[in-house]
Amino acid sequence: MAVRLLHTADVHLGRAFGYLGERAAEHQQRLLRSFERLINTAHQHECHAILIAGDLFDSPRIARQWMSRAVDYLGATRLPVLIIPGNHDPADRHPFLEQALPPNVHFLPRAGRYELPMLELDIVAGPAGTQHEWARLLAREPNGAPFQIALLHGSLPTPDGQGDLTPAMIGASQLDYIALGDWHSPRDCSCNGVACWYSGAPEMILPDQQLPGRVLIVNLERGQPAQVQAVQVGEVCNAMLSLELDAFENSQQLMEAIRERLTPATVAHLRLTGRWRSPEPLDPLELEQRLQPFCLWLKVESAFQMGELQAGNPFEQVFASVVAERKAQAAQPAELLDEVLQLGLYLLRGGRL
Repeated sequence: MAVRLLHTADVHLGRAFGYLGERAAEHQQRLLRSFERLINTAHQHECHAILIAGDLFDSPRIARQWMSRAVDYLGATRLPVLIIPGNHDPADRHPFLEQALPPNVHFLPRAGRYELPMLELDIVAGPAGTQHEWARLLAREPNGAPFQIALLHGSLPTPDGQGDLTPAMIGASQLDYIALGDWHSPRDCSCNGVACWYSGAPEMILPDQQLPGRVLIVNLERGQPAQVQAVQVGEVCNAMLSLELDAFENSQQLMEAIRERLTPATVAHLRLTGRWRSPEPLDPLELEQRLQPFCLWLKVESAFQMGELQAGNPFEQVFASVVAERKAQAAQPAELLDEVLQLGLYLLRGGRL
């Protein structure tokens, strides 16, 4: 006997994505496409049920269209769908509270144990905000169903603070699988033979998460440890770019080289190294702004040096002569004054620190 589950979380339908500007509307549609894709993935892998570990919606006050599309997609699967509230769509204000749901959609707003007899499956539900009950609930029932899992929305301890769920709680539970939501990147948190995973978000929510977005296919077989497989459903991909500036004569050449590597579904991290020898200043912030329209999101890391600049116009020549006089007087170390000259010329030409 075996059961196959699709585990997802943190879909965040209806998120505004204000930081994406004019690209926000298209990215909202990507979230919807990834949601449809994950449902198709459940059918392709012949899953018996879908687990959504919280934050299906980004807010209790989402536009009606997002809830309607979600309900339509979930109802059309005809697979059992188990959903808990997250911190973005909390139980007391969840959009599903006033929505008639298809019979295959099981909304679990309270912490407790639930049964799915058709799959011989027991579920421990731990919505966001019920963490004080998890220690009591996370235990295998000796007389329970052959398969026993948990569906939780919360965090493990991090270097910055305490978490809602500890490795000791995971290991002591003796459950077959613990499906987690809240963190946007997949992560294996298994302990003492108990399989426990964050599925991550199926599509990009914040640019620092692992991309592309994935869902997890979980195979449970009696007497065997859970088998977990990550499957891509997201469209947005990371692009880690590193460019040596010595090869470029001007900013236009540099722009064109970067643009060739960008797409509307790219989250780009660009590192500039080497020496910039062009007389025109290279402003990383301005470069970011000029390149943003060609990708979804871009961050430029400056690790380059400016080439040696020469005084050009009369104003720059006056500045250079003042620095030269200070150098002749040995008022400060020569290396420091050379750096002052280069930095000053750079700033005078419109550069920014």
